[in-house]
Order: sequence, then C-alpha cells, then structure tokens
Amino acid sequence: MDVAEAVANSLSDLGVRRIYGVIGTSLVDFIDALYDFKQIRYISCRHEQVSASMADAEGRLTGFPGVAVAHASPGTLNSAISVANAYKDGSPMVLISGSVRRNLKGKNSMLEANQFEVMKQITVGCFRVEEPAKALETIEKAFSIATNECGPVYVEFPEDVWGEICPYSPIRLSFSRIKASDAEIEKAVEIIKKSSRPLIVAGYGLNSSEGSKALLELIEKTRIPVVTTGNGRGAVSEDHRLCFGRVGFGGGSYHADRALRESDCIICLGCQLSDITTYSYRNMPKGDIIAVTLDKEAGEKLNYSLISYSDAVDFTKRLTAKLDFHAEKGWIDEILSLKNVWENFVNGLCEMKYDGFANPSLFFKKLNEKLGNAVVCAGQGMHVLYAQNYLKAKFPRSYLAATNHGAMGFGLPAAMTAKLLGYESLAVLGDGELMMTIQDLETAVREKIAVKIVVVNDNSYRVLYFRQKHQKEGRIYGTLHTNPDFAKLAELFGAEGFRVEKDSEIDEGISRLLESDKPFVLDLVISPDSFAPINTDVLIE
Repeated sequence: MDVAEAVANSLSDLGVRRIYGVIGTSLVDFIDALYDFKQIRYISCRHEQVSASMADAEGRLTGFPGVAVAHASPGTLNSAISVANAYKDGSPMVLISGSVRRNLKGKNSMLEANQFEVMKQITVGCFRVEEPAKALETIEKAFSIATNECGPVYVEFPEDVWGEICPYSPIRLSFSRIKASDAEIEKAVEIIKKSSRPLIVAGYGLNSSEGSKALLELIEKTRIPVVTTGNGRGAVSEDHRLCFGRVGFGGGSYHADRALRESDCIICLGCQLSDITTYSYRNMPKGDIIAVTLDKEAGEKLNYSLISYSDAVDFTKRLTAKLDFHAEKGWIDEILSLKNVWENFVNGLCEMKYDGFANPSLFFKKLNEKLGNAVVCAGQGMHVLYAQNYLKAKFPRSYLAATNHGAMGFGLPAAMTAKLLGYESLAVLGDGELMMTIQDLETAVREKIAVKIVVVNDNSYRVLYFRQKHQKEGRIYGTLHTNPDFAKLAELFGAEGFRVEKDSEIDEGISRLLESDKPFVLDLVISPDSFAPINTDVLIE
C-alpha cells in the first residue's frame, strides 16, 4: 500500500478513533485514505488552532495521544499556539503535517516556511519522513514518545511522499514510565516524617483514575492536606475534607496559597513548583520541597530537597506503603480557618448588585448547584476565576485549561472533544476568547456536538482593562470593544442561545442551557467593573 494508506492503517492499529484537522493540498492524499477507515472519525474544523486543541484535549482526557492534521506552513503555523499549550501542560498529542514536495524544499516555495524548526521548539519529539520505508517506524516512535514523555510530537510528510509505496506491518505502542529508585522513596519518607506542616501539591501527573485512587489512599492514611495545580484539579474531589482547592496565579484561593507559604514540607506529586504555582516565585514555602515530575528541566528552577524524575502514580503508591505518619490536627484546623475567610469573601460576591448587568458570581454559584458531573473547559482571562472558584472539580481531569501557556482559544475546542468522548461538558469563555474560535460553532452544529458554552461577556479584555484602570491611572486604550448578541449569533449557526442581562434571568438561562440537546450559547452580560474572586494577598507586578 502507499504511505497514506499505511499511516491510516497504523493509526487504526494503535486505537486512534478520531482525527481533527483542516484539509489542504499537502494532506489531500492522506484524507482520501481516511475515507476507507470508517472506524476513524475525521472531524473537519474551521481553523487549525481549534483542531489541534481538540487533539490536545483528547490527550488530556484519555492519557493517549490525540491526533490532529495540518496543511503545510500556514496550517501548521496556525496550529502552533495549541501545540505550545500541550507542550507547556504536558499533554500527549501527535500533529501530522504536510509540507512541500521534496524537490521544492529549501527553495522558498509557495506554502514553505521552516515549520520543522518552529515545531522543534514546542514539542518533545520532531520528525520528518522523507523515505517511505520509514513512515510507520516514525509513527510508532511519535506515539511512544508522546505517551511516555507526556507531550506533543510533530511528524512532517512532504506532499509527494504520501503516494509512494510503503511496506506495511502492524505496529504496537511501547509504554514505559520511569520509576523512582527505592532510595528516592526512602528519602521522601525521611523528609516528610520530620515535618509538622506538610502539604501535598497534586498536579497533572497524578490526575487520572489510577492516580486519584493512589492519592486518596495516601491522604486517608496520613491526613496530609492537599492543594492542586490548575492541571491537577480533580485529582481529588474538591468536596473532600482534605482538599483545599487550587493554588497559584489565575485562580488560586487565599487558603491554598497561604497553606503553600506556611508549609514546612511541600510534596509535589506529578508536578513541580512553577512560576504559576508560586506567583512568579513570590509565594514560596519555608521548608523542604519534594518534586516528582517527568519534566527534566524542573531541577534547573529551584533547589529541591528531593527531585525524582519518575512516574508520580507509582511513586505515590510506594510512598503510601512506606510512610507511617499523621499530619497534626492543628495544621489542618489552621487551613480550615483560612478557608472560612475565603468562602465568606467568595459568597459575599454573590450578594453584589450591578445596575443593568447580571452578577457573574451569583450565576456560577447557581450553575454549580445544578451542573452535576461535567468536564469544565476554559482558556485564559478573568472569566476563568469564576470557573476556578464556583465550579467544583469532582473527578479526575474534570477541569481543562491552557494553564501554563496562558493562551486564549482552548476552551471551546476542549469542550467539544469532551462531549465527543461521552462526557457532559461546559466551555466557560470570555467574549474575547470566543471571538477567536467562534467560527467552529459551525463544526459543533455540523458534527452534532451538543457542547454547552457560557460566555462571560464584559465587552472587554478585562484583565488588561483592570490593569489600565488601576495601574495606568485609568488610561483605557485598546481593551474595550463591542460584541454581537452571542445568543442570536448562535442561532444563525444553527445552535441555540439565551441572553442573561440581569440576575432575575439567571435561573431560566441555566435551565435552558442544561436542558438543551443542541450546541448552546448562554450570553452572560456583565459589567467590566464587576468583581471576580481573586486572591489579592499575593501581589504581582
């Protein structure tokens, strides 16, 4: 068979069931091969940022690489933001790209840019297939690296390679995570046992069904309190008595941030202490720091007491078996008292009135009461503070966001993928973020993906508006704009919509959102001056 057929066969062998992309001349042979593989659903999107983010979200939700395809140069470069999201957050995905024919390479041809070098900077593996005989070997390497190293891998095919003959034999994925040494486990036990105020920081590396079970066994045995990173939300239910929510910039709570600062032993499982977790390293603990992570660059950032480049799930299980320790009740009571302060503040925001606008805090508090178990997806912007503080993550990987890259545009495609995978899903978007991906409402309607979208519509880029208002003496410039009626616009796409402009419309809006069996956009109109639940205890320059 030719390379296009062989690659399609190999993806099917590996268990790939969805491919997201935007077709182009450098891909047409491969897309034609997919026509005969009905077990693989090709989702045709309207922009490559969306298709690549959908693949990223599949990797986050399943732990198995999501797959996107992109046309040569313009399409590939359009994918770059989403690939960087996956790279920064440690999400397994594979981007298969077309490129110019081999005889045109290096001649500054149409559709040619040095896309390979661009992708090399934001992936954990980067390959170009020029010899047809190496096509399947390369696909096998790509999936193995993406899975084992937890990140995106890029594979580039010149347009003329697709049609050449390729030997075919089934390929199998090799899965092997590095395990910690016994000495590392023993050292962790020694460090923890001498502490009086230990705190677990649970990250994405522990955010799976197996990881959640291991974490629960550890905290039930030791009573060590837990906070999570943005990508760790759901590793333990936020309703659990020992879970104190999200820590760090962009949604961290007062009590979680204070607990990090006051702890004398931080145990990072499946993560590290990053600039996000610590507010640019301003909110740092006073004692020992243990990190269990697959990020080989982590050790260059801080002077860890112990850093283990290993699988966090295995580490947690073995730590639990070895650790005979109970956290002091006074430490937990101290965090609980801080939590009460934060909850009084967050609940107080729900009582505020905004003339001519709805109260977003009240909306999201009520939505949380009715939402049930859903995967909540967001990108970046002040609107994520509502999703972070009012919508509880109750099961593994139930909150997805572009946490470490800070990119807008991830929320809608991620929620679409979650729905395709059988979850109830909700995209929480700002108006600025939705306008970057709104064209793919057509994809949701055409593909019958009944995604639910809440647009926190403040007619602004509100993070920057606030900075201009409070740090630039009110010199507002380039941060306020006007929007269409998003509910009506949704209807023009063939979706459903409802507009909430005042508090008395909140209940009806939530009911319509949750009862709809079609793609649905709830346009939540708020004041750009409305308060969001942000921890001001740690100031950022």
